[in-house]
Amino acid sequence: MNNNIIMAIAEEISALIPDCCGVTLGGSRMNELEDEKSDVEMYFYTHKGAPSVDSITKALSKFNAQHKRTDTFLWENDMPWGPHSFFVIDGLYFEIGYRNIDNIKNRIIFYEEGNVAPIQDCHDLGLGYMPSGLAASVASEKILIKESRELLELKEVAMSFSKKLFFDLKEEYFETARSLIDGKLLSATERADIFLYESISGRIIRCLMVMAFAMGNKHFPGDKWNEVLLLRTDWKNKEEFLNLLKEHLLFKATTKEEFINKRNILYKAFKLIEMDIAEVDNGKII
Repeated sequence: MNNNIIMAIAEEISALIPDCCGVTLGGSRMNELEDEKSDVEMYFYTHKGAPSVDSITKALSKFNAQHKRTDTFLWENDMPWGPHSFFVIDGLYFEIGYRNIDNIKNRIIFYEEGNVAPIQDCHDLGLGYMPSGLAASVASEKILIKESRELLELKEVAMSFSKKLFFDLKEEYFETARSLIDGKLLSATERADIFLYESISGRIIRCLMVMAFAMGNKHFPGDKWNEVLLLRTDWKNKEEFLNLLKEHLLFKATTKEEFINKRNILYKAFKLIEMDIAEVDNGKII
């Protein structure tokens, strides 16, 4: 029943967008990770933008849709995500984004050309927004409706993962991890400073996770579903790497000696990445 509703909504809203290039399914449902609480994330690709408030309100009234998060069926604020629709039908939550296909393509190309540094934006994420997440999303989205080849071409761009990109990520993330693990994390360890340790180790884990996905020629998708998505890559050391991160996260430390032992676990995960980067440097992988 859900699939029927999802396709009906895709067809109804796409008909309101004259230049619709296609419709995709994203999020947990795209990755077959949904549960009873999962919403439906759909993206409508267009050159000019979202449908009007009046037209989408009239269309969704056919489904007895109810507002969610906003008091209108079209949230037009340009930040942080651009135009979106939030609503619920028979208990099924929808989050629909309207993406300018030209803008999305340019942003992905900009990232793949080497602009890989985290970006602080209005999400105010402590570790920054990862530009790789957009490429990962587009590359793996399921196409529900294809109106032109433009959407297929966009997905081809998003799936690109070059050796240059790998080394750009290495310079930004692996070298950051190296600096932190031998610098601030070591200082926090020697002082048994739990607050500083947790803050710095979180940054290191993010950096190493970026590189773990890169080992499998995949864009880092963000901080959600990392374990299951990394296990789907073909990186040979993924299970050992994940087990080390879990061991580190579960290790309780209060004394200096315990913090040294805890850091040593994270250091092993770091060395695992370093070992395979050396193989990349020697042209053995990628």
